[in-house]
Formats: sequence, structure tokens, C-alpha cells
Amino acid sequence: MDAKEKTTSASADTKKTAAELAEMAKESVAKTGESIKKNVEKAAESVKKTAAKASASAKKTTESAKKTAAKASASAKKTSESAKKTAEKASTSAKKTASKASTAAKKVSAKATAAKKDVAKSAVLQDNYGNEKTMDDVYAAAIANFKEGNKRVAVKEIKLFVKAAENKVYYIVNGTIPGSVDLF
Repeated sequence: MDAKEKTTSASADTKKTAAELAEMAKESVAKTGESIKKNVEKAAESVKKTAAKASASAKKTTESAKKTAAKASASAKKTSESAKKTAEKASTSAKKTASKASTAAKKVSAKATAAKKDVAKSAVLQDNYGNEKTMDDVYAAAIANFKEGNKRVAVKEIKLFVKAAENKVYYIVNGTIPGSVDLF
């Protein structure tokens, strides 16, 4: 097979794949449209039932009390308007549900990607004799040491400087107040 035939074959395969993808997209859109149509039909059915119940209620009210006929008519009108609004909301809700499903899938994918990027950060200090301390313990010791002499000063920021050779941790609180504590 020469290069021209290979190119023609690859082009035909690409067109076939594109056509298959277009067909799959059409089917997906058709299914979504059918789902939305079913949801709207269910909402319309619910509206009809609600309207029927409201109408029956209005008739009973009219028959039982002639004095409140005007109020019952207004109530039926409000119920009918409410039913129309409910149908509109149901239609809008069905469309939003389809949109939310797509958005939710994207968010789940984004969260999964973000979860992969999170990395636990920790540090352990060890001396020549096998003693160990985590950086959290070192921070806690430095803050406790500072609080012993400065009970009224709030710790807003603390910077640590570890000098393992001297077995000391030097710190600066709030950018101006220095101090030190033994490492081990």
C-alpha cells in the first residue's frame, strides 16, 4: 500500500469515527430531551391534578356558601396561576437538573484532581542519640517557653531557627521578640 492509499484510508477512518461520535452525541441529546419531556409531562400531570382538586374545592365552597362566592373565585384563580407557575418551575427545574448533573460531574473530577495534589507536610528532627521531635512539638515548646515570660502578649507569628549542633531552637515572636528553647 502506498502513501496515498494510506492517507485515503486514514481519512476515511477519521470520517467514520467522527460520524460515529456525532451519532453518539445525537443519541445522548435525544435521550436527555426525552428525559426532560417526561419530567415536564409529569409536572403537567401534577398540575392538572392540583388544578382539578382546586376546582373541586372551589365548587364545594361555592355550593356551601353563596356569600363567599367571590372569594372562592379569586382563590381558584390564584390556584390556577400557582399551577401555571408550578409547571413553569418544573420545566425550568428539569433543565437545571440536567445542567447540574453535568456540573456535578465536572466538580467531582476537579475534586479528585485536587485530592491527588494534596501532600501531607511534616518534619521530624533527630539527634545523634536517636531522640526525635516533630516540628509541631518544637513549635509548641517555643510558644510555651515564650508564654512563660510574656503572658500578656499574643503570638500572632513565630519564626523558628533550629541549630541542632547547639541543641537549641531560636525563635522570634511577632517579628520583634527573640527567645530560645532547648531542642531535646
